[in-house]
Formats: sequence, C-alpha cells, structure tokens
Amino acid sequence: MIKTAFVGFEHPHMTSLYNEIKANSMFEISGAFEADNETRKNAEEKGVEFSKYKSYEEFLNETDSDVVAVGAHYAARGSIIIDALKAGKHVIADKPLCTKAEELEEIRRLANENNSAVCVLLSLRKNSSILGALEAVKNGILGEVNNIVFEGEHPLNYGKRAGWYFEKGKHGGVINDIAVHGIDLVRMFTNSDVDEVIGAREWNFYAREVPDFLDSAQFMLKMKNGAGIIADVSYSAPNEHGYTHPSYWRFSIFGEKGMINLKNGCEDITFYPSQGEIVKIAPVETEMDLITEFAEVIKNEDSIYGYTKEMLDSTEQTLMIQKFADESKH
Repeated sequence: MIKTAFVGFEHPHMTSLYNEIKANSMFEISGAFEADNETRKNAEEKGVEFSKYKSYEEFLNETDSDVVAVGAHYAARGSIIIDALKAGKHVIADKPLCTKAEELEEIRRLANENNSAVCVLLSLRKNSSILGALEAVKNGILGEVNNIVFEGEHPLNYGKRAGWYFEKGKHGGVINDIAVHGIDLVRMFTNSDVDEVIGAREWNFYAREVPDFLDSAQFMLKMKNGAGIIADVSYSAPNEHGYTHPSYWRFSIFGEKGMINLKNGCEDITFYPSQGEIVKIAPVETEMDLITEFAEVIKNEDSIYGYTKEMLDSTEQTLMIQKFADESKH
C-alpha cells in the first residue's frame, strides 16, 4: 500500500483526488492537512478527514507517508512540493505544479537526487478522443505534423470560483493554469519540445471587477522540429454553458497527409486526408488511469526518472510561455 498524505484543499480538484485515492486499492490515506479554517470545514463536509497538526512542517515530519498530494492555491504549491521532496517523498499535485521557474528547477533537482516520482494531474492524457488521435498520428496517418491550433477556453465563474483565484499573487497566470494541458499534448503530437515563443499575450476583459486579473490569453509557438502552434486558453467561455461549449479543448492537427479535428469528450474524431474520403478515427479507452499509473511508476523505480521528466518538461515549457506574456505589454 502506498501511504498518501494530503496537503491543501483550496482547489476543488483536491477533494476529487482524495476520493480517487481512497477508492484505489493500491493506496492508503495516512492523513490530511489544511491551514485555512474555512477551507478545511468545506472539505470536511465533503468527507475529508483531517489530522490534528498545527503546521504543515509538523504534519510532514510526523505523518507516515510515501506520497504527498498537493492542492493548495497555485503560488503556495512550489514550496510545499519542495519541502515534501526534501523529506524524500513522492509527489502528486493538481496542475499547475508551481508558478515560478526557480521553484521548478529546485523540484527537478530534488526529484532527480532522491529518485522521487512527480505526477501532475494532466487528465487529458487519459482522454479517449485524445488517445485515439494520438495513436493515429503515431501510426503516421498525418505524416509529419506541421501545425496545431488548440483552444482551451474555460468559464470564468466569477463569484463561484474560490476567491483566491482573483487575489494578486496567488494565481500565477492563466497560461500556466490552463495551457499546461495543451502543451503536454502538443509535445506528444509533434514528438518535439517548445523551441521559441513567437508571441504571447494576457489581458483583462471578463473579470471587470478585478482589473489586475488577466483572464484572456493567446500565444504562438515554434517547436524544435519546426512545427507551429497557435492557442487560446482564456477564461472566456459563457458561464451558462460551462464546459460543454465547442471550444473546450478542441484540437486541429495538420500534417503533410491531411488534418485531424477532435474535441475533448466527443467521440467524433475526424481525419480529412489530402486525397480521398473523410475518415472517422475510433477513440481509444485507456487501460490505466492517472492514479494507478502513478502507483505503477513508484513500484518500478527504473521508470521514475523518465516519467517525472515528462511531467516537469511540460510544466517548464508552459512557464516559459507564461514568462513571455508577463514580460510583454498587455
């Protein structure tokens, strides 16, 4: 059994992870800690059982655990993860992993030094539509991939989202928050890495109540293999329609033999060949969810380095885009 200690429940993804870990026979929950009283109370109402410790340091040192699961507000995650890795723990964290490049550098150093596995909850990796398209691309249906356009527009839900989202210094940028999913997949579809940020912009439009919160974001990239990427990851989706609108994780992937169009949650994956009839690509169901995969990586120590590197590389390249946007005029 993999003993897992939970730290930080400020993001609702954390209660979902808590329940998934609780239901997985490979794991055992060894404790939970949340410093904020209101956040802790809300999590308790959803079934989370908390340990009675006064500080994260005390909780980390005195709780018997193999893994630390992290879901605090975005800017707090880096330091929590670094302390967990210093204590020799594996880490599973909601995305984004951290908000600063120097934090990521230290996370990478400690993970390599201790052979610790770091999992980021990049759920689109296990999406059946994505997996179907990825398998087709790997089998050469497009030939060489030359350009990708993706959209990951989210509803803003101002007044419903946790208030810390809109507090200066706690969020870290909409690109780092949302685009990491897309960057992770772009790296897979192109079998390449981000080489250059051609342009990236963030600005405030929808969250008029908090003008410092930059809710809109677009960027253009060049991959190391020459492929071009254009993306929009704004909090621009109509709240009324949540995550059901047509631009929620939509990918158009173009190559020398045609293009593939797909959308998260939709089984209609379409290949438009350069010659011939339109082809429907079948979704591929995953044989292993993210949580079980993480457990298998921990068990197989030889796989930890490569697995962790992929997670950290996607995070690093997203932070690079975020930095470009931060340093550009809005």
